Amino acid sequence: MDLSVSVRADTAVCRVSGDVDISCSLVLRERLLAALQPPRARLVLDLSEVTFMDASGLGALMAARRRSLLLGGGVRLVAPSSPVRRVLEASGLRSRFPVEVATLSAKADPGVAQLASQ
Repeated sequence: MDLSVSVRADTAVCRVSGDVDISCSLVLRERLLAALQPPRARLVLDLSEVTFMDASGLGALMAARRRSLLLGGGVRLVAPSSPVRRVLEASGLRSRFPVEVATLSAKADPGVAQLASQ
């Protein structure tokens, strides 16, 4: 799994790629929660390049959603790959996340500063 996090005033934008499974889901959870520090309450997740996601990956997404909602924000998924869509549908959690179809690269945002990359 690769993860990059960029920040704006109240939003963290994360791009995740590769396999998201039990071997890396704890790191994903920690990085997403770390990105959600006041004043950042919103999280945008580009999941277009995720090749596999299991239940532990969903757990990381749900933990980020809980933190974001506690801070008064929310989590939005951008262009989730078919493996991500399948696991969201199978788990019944699809309705918990707003989804955008367009990828973030199609919507270049020069106002976003790079925070970290793994």
